[in-house]
Amino acid sequence: MRTFRPLILCAILLLASLPTDNVSADSVEICCDSSPVELFFLGAPGSGTMTPFDVELEADSQEVVISDAIAQEKEIATWRINPAWTGSYPSSTWEFKMDYEVENAGGAQINASVTVEISGETYVGTTDQSNSFLASGADTLVIDIDVDSGAIPSSTDIIVTFEAQTVVFSVPGTDAGLAFKWGGEEHKSLITADIPVVDILIDEPVTEGMDVYISAIIASPFGQMTSAHSNSLEVRVNGATLNDDPIQTRSGEYVRLTWTWRAPSDGEQQISVEASIQIQAGTPTLSGGTVFTITTYDDGSTGGGIFYPTEEPVRTDGEGSPLEVTMEMKLDKTDGYLTLEREIQLDYGQYLAYWMRWGLDNIGSDDPQLSTPLKIIKAGMVSEDDRRNRMVDEIEETEFENQLSTPTAITYMYEGMGIELEELIGSDVQSLERFSIALDLNGERKVTYHPITMTITTLEILEPDKQATLLRNFIVSETSTVWSNINLNINIETGMRTSLTGAEIKGDVGENAISYKRTPFGESITISADGLKQSDSFVFTAMPTDNIINTPGSLSLITIISLAAGIFVVLKMTKTKRRSALWFEMVLVPIVLAALYLATEPFTVGVITATTITIWIITAVASPTRKGAFIANRVSDYPVIECPNCGTPNSITTTERPFRLPCQGCGRVLKIVE
Repeated sequence: MRTFRPLILCAILLLASLPTDNVSADSVEICCDSSPVELFFLGAPGSGTMTPFDVELEADSQEVVISDAIAQEKEIATWRINPAWTGSYPSSTWEFKMDYEVENAGGAQINASVTVEISGETYVGTTDQSNSFLASGADTLVIDIDVDSGAIPSSTDIIVTFEAQTVVFSVPGTDAGLAFKWGGEEHKSLITADIPVVDILIDEPVTEGMDVYISAIIASPFGQMTSAHSNSLEVRVNGATLNDDPIQTRSGEYVRLTWTWRAPSDGEQQISVEASIQIQAGTPTLSGGTVFTITTYDDGSTGGGIFYPTEEPVRTDGEGSPLEVTMEMKLDKTDGYLTLEREIQLDYGQYLAYWMRWGLDNIGSDDPQLSTPLKIIKAGMVSEDDRRNRMVDEIEETEFENQLSTPTAITYMYEGMGIELEELIGSDVQSLERFSIALDLNGERKVTYHPITMTITTLEILEPDKQATLLRNFIVSETSTVWSNINLNINIETGMRTSLTGAEIKGDVGENAISYKRTPFGESITISADGLKQSDSFVFTAMPTDNIINTPGSLSLITIISLAAGIFVVLKMTKTKRRSALWFEMVLVPIVLAALYLATEPFTVGVITATTITIWIITAVASPTRKGAFIANRVSDYPVIECPNCGTPNSITTTERPFRLPCQGCGRVLKIVE
């Protein structure tokens, strides 16, 4: 036996040195029972769903229109929760509310029903005398459904079907119709039900010195939306609420939230952990709690430890992270080519920053559970000592930048960051003359929520005199919201010999998002749009050109020379004429210059300039002779008489008396009697 003791001791030491997971597999379910909840209808009539979160409502509503009277059963729509959450539910009255609108009729008489299928049972509610007549205009149809108590087994749907048996229009006009609407921000049709929708499980706490990691799993048929969009979600330890942002990781189909709690004393102790959730405002708060025994020890640290998960964190909490996009562009002419340089800065923090930092610290990991964006970044020069040390080392940052300066960036940004790279840079990566990505960790190398700045630099050769799409909505429209809101700021400069003619942006950014200026030294374009949503779309187009007629230097010179020439000609024409009207029309000069400065189309600037000069010439021809001017064609052999009104000398070329002579200055008739 003594012979085996050293081997046994070695085995014990070896087992003790093996790494353990951060979160124990032991969990305690503390919540929750059935509760009243409003379920909003979403989706097309034949494939609709239900959700307790109105943030999932679309901008546009779904609708079904009945335009003819019907005398047989017609299904309007079906919605379901697939699958529903397991648990018991009480006897209650479910309330169905459907927005409708009657057009071109005095009203509509309807016989309709709502069928609820739950736990293999079917419950039906119908219209009666109190709600069967739908008045003209918009309102809400309400139908009650009595549901008996029961239990929902696993893998069971809750199905709601809305049907109309008869519809008869009252005083119908041309195109009379009855429209039922749901799924939009303006039409929040719903059913109020009393069912279980969420469970809260608390993992056994994990200690690290005096830091205690408290993990809660939010399990629900609505996935991560439940933790992100519930009206309130709190976890308390010994009665004190944990206010810091939790680290979020996947727990199977659900989400695990982990907080850090600092124990006030070391040693073995009991702590109470409570959690509460309120799905919607005005509904009951569901809560529960349990007690754990933990052991802490003073390791000399000052606290503030950050939980470091063994599994990949989520990219979003369901609400998304804010994104600041700053883009600088420069259009110039280099070696006979039109070149466009871009520098794009993406500033982001919160969950996506944490996910990226964790991924950088796990470069080269062989974990098969990692998502594709993290798998495609190879280890390169990153060693085992650098990996998973809770810090983003310089070698990890460098390896990331080097590997993303290739088409790998397309996959990483699309699947990891929810950004379509080629829409952001307005070009195919392979066709660029230069492409690079650089990271700025903003002074913090720890794996935390600290913001990150990603800078993308490109150089592209553009084809002249051809309309080009320089930017398009670049956020991937995903089920999960990666970005909560996007702020977009773009500055574009051109040289004297280049132009982005006809630059415009269309879509959800708004008509006033773009400002376009032109000077003799170049064009300046700014685009600013704040609070863009992930689903918003837009496109920025322009025609890059080096055509002499369009470029700011030559166009400004041509315009100024044309105005100067026009002024010179009309001043010569009015040498002996009145110029008061002409001076007044000089206000057209700043109008022409304003059109030039505000980057009006070159053709339009030319038309305005030509029209201005034409007006001057017409005015010069029509202007009367100036008072006191010398009559060049006066014949010195004839007697001369000055006009007593304006003083203009007038030649008398006839001996006829009496003689009436119109003054050549003011037009007054002079009578000559001698």
